[in-house]
Amino acid sequence: MNDEKLRSLADPEFEQYFLVSPEKLSLLLRAAEIQPNDRVLEVGAGAGTVARNLPPCKSLTLVELDDRLIEILRDAVPHAQVIQGDALHLVHELPFDVLIGNLPNTVTESLIDTLPSLSFRTAVLAVGQSTNLDHLRGKYAVTEVTTITGDDFRPSQPSVSRIVKVTRR
Repeated sequence: MNDEKLRSLADPEFEQYFLVSPEKLSLLLRAAEIQPNDRVLEVGAGAGTVARNLPPCKSLTLVELDDRLIEILRDAVPHAQVIQGDALHLVHELPFDVLIGNLPNTVTESLIDTLPSLSFRTAVLAVGQSTNLDHLRGKYAVTEVTTITGDDFRPSQPSVSRIVKVTRR
């Protein structure tokens, strides 16, 4: 999908920015350490820029709130189960080993608060530059994977974010 199409799909109401940087996508995928027997859940799947690059796995479920993007996701990632809905609700109902999330920062902060109630091996999440993850550090190993900036997204994201990896200790 070209840059202009991605820009036209982004809805400011949903704070949509689609990660397109090959370097940052590669770092995200490496951090996720997806294995062939993993059940992978991506929340905030957007236009599928991450999902199209995921390695083979046992199952891939994509959750997206914006109903305009559901058919685009189904076409772009035909082997995935695509669900339209609220990620904060569905994350409690869907089984997964690996969680990938690129949600608006305020939604991600709510997701981070629910991590202790979820069963997973690895979570790789885009978080705000100032998001405090200290409360997770007792139960989880939290490592910063990379910084992501405006040019890593289409359309350009106006702020700086980070990709972090969260694993159980």
